[in-house]
Amino acid sequence: MSRRRIRHLVAQLGVAAPKSMLDVENHASARLRRSSLICTTIWRPGADTGRRRARPAALLHGALIALAVCGLSTAAFAQDPDTIKNAAGAPADEKLGSLMGDASFGQIDGDWYTTVNLGLDFDFGMIGFGVQVPLRLKIYDADPQNDEYGGVLRKEDWDEWTDYLKILRYFRYGHKGELVFLQVGDLPGATLGHGTIVNRYYNNTDLDHYKMGIQLDVNTKYGGVETLANNGFIANLLGFRGYVRPWSFIDAESYANNLAVGFSVVSDYDAPYCLADASGSCRSDFGDDASFDGDGNLNVAEHKAATIIGGDIEFKVLDLSWITLTPYTDLNGIVDAGIGYHLGIMSIFHIPVINLDLQTRVEYRYFQSDYIPAYFDSYYEIQKFGYPFKDERGAFGPPGQEVSNRPKRRAIEELGWQDKMLNGYYAELAFNVMGWFILGAAYDDYDGPYNSNLRMYLTVPALQIVQFGAYYYRHNFEGASDAFEFDDKSLFLVEARYQITSFLYAIGQYWRIWRLDTDVASSSYGEYVPVDDWSLGVGVMYTF
Repeated sequence: MSRRRIRHLVAQLGVAAPKSMLDVENHASARLRRSSLICTTIWRPGADTGRRRARPAALLHGALIALAVCGLSTAAFAQDPDTIKNAAGAPADEKLGSLMGDASFGQIDGDWYTTVNLGLDFDFGMIGFGVQVPLRLKIYDADPQNDEYGGVLRKEDWDEWTDYLKILRYFRYGHKGELVFLQVGDLPGATLGHGTIVNRYYNNTDLDHYKMGIQLDVNTKYGGVETLANNGFIANLLGFRGYVRPWSFIDAESYANNLAVGFSVVSDYDAPYCLADASGSCRSDFGDDASFDGDGNLNVAEHKAATIIGGDIEFKVLDLSWITLTPYTDLNGIVDAGIGYHLGIMSIFHIPVINLDLQTRVEYRYFQSDYIPAYFDSYYEIQKFGYPFKDERGAFGPPGQEVSNRPKRRAIEELGWQDKMLNGYYAELAFNVMGWFILGAAYDDYDGPYNSNLRMYLTVPALQIVQFGAYYYRHNFEGASDAFEFDDKSLFLVEARYQITSFLYAIGQYWRIWRLDTDVASSSYGEYVPVDDWSLGVGVMYTF
């Protein structure tokens, strides 16, 4: 199996693999197949957020404006559809480069905006980069206060100095698992080691507050290092994994050199521990509303480091053209909390007769109740403010109820009150059949309540006229029977694209995202709540 095929298949599953076969490709480092100029038009109503909606005439007027400026919908909430694809572990589109422009028409806090975004992506093999210029232009002000730049440019998008860094969406040198790998900017799907501590972490879940992350890895036949910083030199989340191949100092070409021993330290040294109420004090355990700062961030009254230290061992048993097989074991501990043990095996199969690629990962987990596997995952930047768990002791209300508005660092202390050991498993599967369709899924479940997680995706890229994709992510639910309940623990995206002519196409999307509720009159004020939205568009593409 070629390294290119292995990298692509690992990216499809969205998990970490041993360093000798790992290259997690995401949308920032994808192989791009063509250069294209894209322009899409869109009409989209306001999201189902309980806000007042404009009259039909106003919506029609907005639709005509959107058709005039030409664009594809961009959700004006905490996440967008691409975030859902990342959480589901879906592979990226492959292109050689793209030059694109899009615009959309939608509502933000009762005002109507046209969003214009110009972007450029290129992949030259070892080097890839992407730039963007996102602009939200106000066209209708429901409550005129003249708080936009020039009376039209949305101030919240450019009121922090870090907002200007998002013009450079990403820069990449090398690929994950190669001698040197560097990525700066967006970090979708960041993973360290076998993913038992950091698994598909995304630093820019909140689109209003850009973070320029950094990943830098060095891999040699003697060993290597992996590093992660979620926000450059002002990062609060830092990760390090170093590993060594002991036999390399005796015979670097020996089969025994497939043995690797690693050590990891990952810390959010400024993790929220207690959110602040309106007075700035720590919220009481039985209520009190949250509060926000001038930039729309939740105020935090108390911080406490979330630090995880771990060790791991792996040995690649088979490395053939049609199969790669690697067992591994990890032992991790959260400082001042629990310890977890992971024992797993990863495999990649390629069956050339039917052109089938298949990757699997099966892992047994045994851990204390105050340990959370893959603590830093796709939605850590949201769950660090509110992590759902069953409050057995009644620390935040009646005993036995589900609590979802307490920081993750605080939640693990309450989970420790159970003082018991938990068994569970984690399983992943992804396969690509002749490029006709790509299917992937990951599921984990453990003893106790709210300990199940599921992500899955299906893409059908092979058809020339119609292309289809479906993506689903659900966290902290109660067993397999609860896997497909569409509630506040679920995200999903369904999209279809119809090629009208060689350069003209229509596209439709329907999705659910999480949005931070800033409405003081709402019962969920200060919490992330599910929001459904949809879009229809028409676009043109020119390839060269």
